[in-house]
Amino acid sequence: MNYLIKLAFRNIHRNRRRSILAITSVTIAILCVTFFRGFAGGMLKSIVKNSTKNETGHIRITTKEFSEKSRFYPVTENIENPQAIIDIIKGNENIERHLRLITERINFGVLLSNEGNNKTVVALAGDPAVEKDLLMLQNSIQEGGRYIEKERETIIGAKIAEALNLTVGSTLKVMTQGADYALHLRKFTVVGIFKTGLNILDDKFFQITTADAKKLLRTGSGTQQIIMMLKNHNKSAAVAQQITNLLDDESLVVEAWSEHGEWAQMVNMAGAIYNVIYFFIAFLGAFIITNIMMMVVLERRKEIGILKSMGISKREIMLLFLCEGTVLGFFGSVVGIILGMGVNTYFAIFGFDMTAMLGSFNYPIDSVLYFDISPASVFNMLLIGIVVSALVSMLPAWRASRMNAVDAIKSV
Repeated sequence: MNYLIKLAFRNIHRNRRRSILAITSVTIAILCVTFFRGFAGGMLKSIVKNSTKNETGHIRITTKEFSEKSRFYPVTENIENPQAIIDIIKGNENIERHLRLITERINFGVLLSNEGNNKTVVALAGDPAVEKDLLMLQNSIQEGGRYIEKERETIIGAKIAEALNLTVGSTLKVMTQGADYALHLRKFTVVGIFKTGLNILDDKFFQITTADAKKLLRTGSGTQQIIMMLKNHNKSAAVAQQITNLLDDESLVVEAWSEHGEWAQMVNMAGAIYNVIYFFIAFLGAFIITNIMMMVVLERRKEIGILKSMGISKREIMLLFLCEGTVLGFFGSVVGIILGMGVNTYFAIFGFDMTAMLGSFNYPIDSVLYFDISPASVFNMLLIGIVVSALVSMLPAWRASRMNAVDAIKSV
């Protein structure tokens, strides 16, 4: 086997121009794949981060009835005595070590009005002290405002403020239907206006305290959801199952973020589609190896014939040409990964500004996207480059192995 590898390297060195052309083609393809992998990975991470912290958490506990109607934010399907459940979860050592935070969360649709202007939006109610570490809206509050400190205070998205002509200090009237099916009105003082760059937040949400939400909705001590964020979101399904076993309550549903919601479905589907795209781009780049290797086979018919007459088997001839194609793919992949990771590292540090692109979309994607880079992605890109190069080398290698020794020598 060693002599075949040495012979493959010799042949690659002998045809420098063709080898450089093949390596360059694979380099460009793997560079594109690596760049796209970093961009897509960063985008999916951004969607997971924003959709979980804004909506579902890494794990969500609700009643069965709420889970079935969750897209409508029902205010009548609540968990009674949520604090008791939180205490049980925090008291379990095996679960607690995975938790970053756990909190009550209430979302509900409302009608906001000010000076004759009306807008339907979603109220996001939680404990301000905990939400600081979850939503982190305090980092996006515009100059002159501040974060919520007590009841009857609210912070609102910049686009809501613009539509309703609201400023810091304005009185906001909130009207909604409560758990008793009656309409209720409550006034809040706007203490801050946030601008995150996410239309889904800036144009659709405002934040109040859990206490205010319960009083407005007349839910007593009940709450819609218990939201948990983990130290590692990839363990959500396993931890959710542990919590289900711990609570052992058929009236409650414990769901990992990946098991519900349109964004979770999109992330799972996109991951599978992107893998196919990566392979296809690499295949297009490596396809030139097939053409080059076919030309090499034709030019080296006499050499193939001599090797066969010396006792080299069909299998070894095939391995020789497979080695040549794979080595070309390997070098092209390495160079492409180095260049691609250099570009991705830059965007992972400084970010890729997509403000203009996302201006009219309500996607949970940060306006400045930070590319995803990881050792696993480097290994995956290298594997794709090598496997594809080996695959496209199969046909010329098979053709070389099928040549008759006498005919190959006579043909030149």
